[in-house]
Amino acid sequence: MGKIGLVITGTVLAMFVMGRVESLAAHRGFGGSTAWAQNWDDPADDAGVDSQPATVPDVSGSYSGPVEDHRFGSGTIAVEISQGGPSGGKLSGPWETDLNGGAVGTLKGKVKPNNKVAMKLKITGKGSCGLNAHGIFENGNEISGVYHTTGCGHPDHGTFDIFR
Repeated sequence: MGKIGLVITGTVLAMFVMGRVESLAAHRGFGGSTAWAQNWDDPADDAGVDSQPATVPDVSGSYSGPVEDHRFGSGTIAVEISQGGPSGGKLSGPWETDLNGGAVGTLKGKVKPNNKVAMKLKITGKGSCGLNAHGIFENGNEISGVYHTTGCGHPDHGTFDIFR
């Protein structure tokens, strides 16, 4: 009876451990989840396979609107966006804000056919201090998104919603 009990206990324990390992792999991103991510396919990616390349939206113009900063509170930001480059997706221009006593600078960025906007806003006179902003162009006249500081010595972040 002792050997049979030991075999049954060993089998149950092995099944329990295997179940826990499978659960851990499924919920923590081990092997199985990685394979799933590599096989995932977004149907939206197939939309332009046989058609003409998508064009970027025209986001050029004067924008202004509210900004909500984690450290400095509420304020406003104004941006003058020029657009160009071979595909029309490169952005540049001056910007200014009244946050923390005010700041001015230049921006460089890009807009993609899916209306996503990415900009780097350099602060004049502050060395490498600037903002990395990511947003979406909506309604034909609005860019809304988030930003975080880079190279400024203190981490900071916030949101913006600008209109032309």
